[in-house]
Amino acid sequence: MKIQSVSSYMLMNSTRNTILTAQAALTKASYESQEGRVFDVGLALGNRTGQTVSLRKEFDRLNVLTETNSLIGERMTTSQNALGNLVKGATDLLGTVTALRGSSDGHSVATDKAKSGLQATTGMINTNYNGEYVFAGVNTDIQPVGDYYAAGNPARAAIQTAFQTQFGFPMTDPQVANITADQMKTFLDTTMTAQFDAGSWSSNWSSASDTLVKSRIAPTELTETSVSANNAGFRQLAMSYTMVAELGNIGLNQGAFDAVMNKAISTTSQSITSLTGAQSFLGVAQAQTKDATDRLKIQINVLNSSINDLEAVDPYEAANRVNALTAQINASYALTVKLQSMSLLNYLK
Repeated sequence: MKIQSVSSYMLMNSTRNTILTAQAALTKASYESQEGRVFDVGLALGNRTGQTVSLRKEFDRLNVLTETNSLIGERMTTSQNALGNLVKGATDLLGTVTALRGSSDGHSVATDKAKSGLQATTGMINTNYNGEYVFAGVNTDIQPVGDYYAAGNPARAAIQTAFQTQFGFPMTDPQVANITADQMKTFLDTTMTAQFDAGSWSSNWSSASDTLVKSRIAPTELTETSVSANNAGFRQLAMSYTMVAELGNIGLNQGAFDAVMNKAISTTSQSITSLTGAQSFLGVAQAQTKDATDRLKIQINVLNSSINDLEAVDPYEAANRVNALTAQINASYALTVKLQSMSLLNYLK
């Protein structure tokens, strides 16, 4: 029969092994107590591990979609706020030009209001959210429109050239007082309007894309979630501001001036209708995104429940194991200290 060696060295090694085993078990129990799920999914579930991996993959994918939808919703809210400000500015302009039609006073007031309105509109069209221009279509990294009053701006140069070509003299020439109402109406309805058609707008005014941003708001659902600065509402509003700013106070006679105001009333009314339509379009996209997010949250809850059925542990049982293992480790440390103090030298002293 083999006789087991008995010594303080052997006993100390035994307690060390016990401590190492208990510490490994404590790490597992602590994780399960804090996280509420098994420490080693593969060991705990065996051949069902693939099932929980698939569920977690889908769970993470749907969570990413809900986070993305939140950003999409905020971007659309930013766009809606800008559109609301544009409609408000257009409404104010409409009130001004309507009041000034037929009046020989306030021409400079109309011009100043139109100039400031055009600059404010430029700022609204260039609205930026999270590093992206919201009205740039898919060209989100490019500013949609430039400053109309900046030196060398192609839009202003084109309009001034168009005026001089039409009448044979520049806007600063005193002969502008001889332009008749019919001549001005013809200019506004043809040459001026052409400066704001889709082609001229893209050439001289806008760097935005006609292609709208499409966002995946659900695994099988894509929707357009932006409005382009090339939308008719932006072009019509820019035309209203520009014609009043450029022509309102250059010395036109009353008939020609009223022709400008009449055209501004028409295009401003059209712009309000178009911009309101753009708001409605975005509103539908916002509702679709919210509905998709609500559905995703329901699916996430179902997936979470399924994952918990596979991976969940009783946190109270895990906490009891933590306490028991902690007590065992503390006892082992205390025993190790006692064993270390057991020495023949200590006994002989």
